[in-house]
Amino acid sequence: MGIKSTYVIDRETALTVIVSKVYECTNEQLASILFDFEESYFRNYIVYDELPEMDKDEQYFDRVIRTVDDFNDI
Repeated sequence: MGIKSTYVIDRETALTVIVSKVYECTNEQLASILFDFEESYFRNYIVYDELPEMDKDEQYFDRVIRTVDDFNDI
């Protein structure tokens, strides 16, 4: 038997809890959350407080996500 207990929570409360906690996440935690979405099957993420300026020659230049549509359409 494990040391964790199982709790039952309704969807609305679960979403409210998640949204309330997201703003407290570190950049690494946010990257980990993004990784759990179906769209992320072949993706990894680096989350910055603000996107850095990039030259066209930089490694990630063509893989910058600026909008929700960018995230969903890649």
